[in-house]
Parts: sequence; C-alpha cells; structure tokens
Amino acid sequence: MGFLDSLRKAFGDQGTRGSGGGGSRFGDDPNTYWIYAQCRRCGELLKARVNLMNEPSEADEGDGWIVHKGLVGSGANRCFQVVDATLKFDSKKQNVIASEAVGGKLLTAQEYEALQGASSHA
Repeated sequence: MGFLDSLRKAFGDQGTRGSGGGGSRFGDDPNTYWIYAQCRRCGELLKARVNLMNEPSEADEGDGWIVHKGLVGSGANRCFQVVDATLKFDSKKQNVIASEAVGGKLLTAQEYEALQGASSHA
C-alpha cells in the first residue's frame, strides 16, 4: 500500500466513485452529472462531467439553473467540431427539465454505452 492509498483509507475514501448518466440520476456523488453526446460531423462519442456545485448559473427567469458545456473530441478523426450542450435543471439541481445540443446530439448513458460497445467490436 502506497502513501496516497493509506491517506485515502484514513480519510474514508472507498476508491473511485460511480457516476450517473445523462438522463439518469447522479450516482454516488450528488454533485456530479454526466453529459453524453455524439458529434454530428464525425460520430465520435463524447462524455463530460458537470460539477453541480460550481458550473450551473441561475436561469434568467429564476426558475432553475442553466449549464452550458462545450464538448470537443480527441481529434482522432481529424474533427474538432464543438458540440455545445445546454442543460436546464430544476431549482434543486436534481432533474434536467430541458436540454439541447448544437453540433451533435445528446445521448442517455445507456445509448452511450451501447454505441461505445458497438464501436469497440467493429
């Protein structure tokens, strides 16, 4: 056991926490939400983490929270298209009440995993 492992254990860390998915709840960390998307130009699958404690801004109408996130792929397909995702959360930041993507499409966690599995078998 290394020094950092002993520190993690001393402070009660149980290893890497799971994560929720776009369209599903947040997993073990209530301050994390994952966005899954696919680039319209090259089809690359994209995944981004939203920190619900720092990233959302209060909506202009005062009835929720807005997150704008720009997702860019690895460039493996020589495509650097930005997928601009916008999510609107309720006032408690617990549910997505509206979402849109420009330059690609938003996916659920299940769609992302299915497409990722299909591409790794190809």
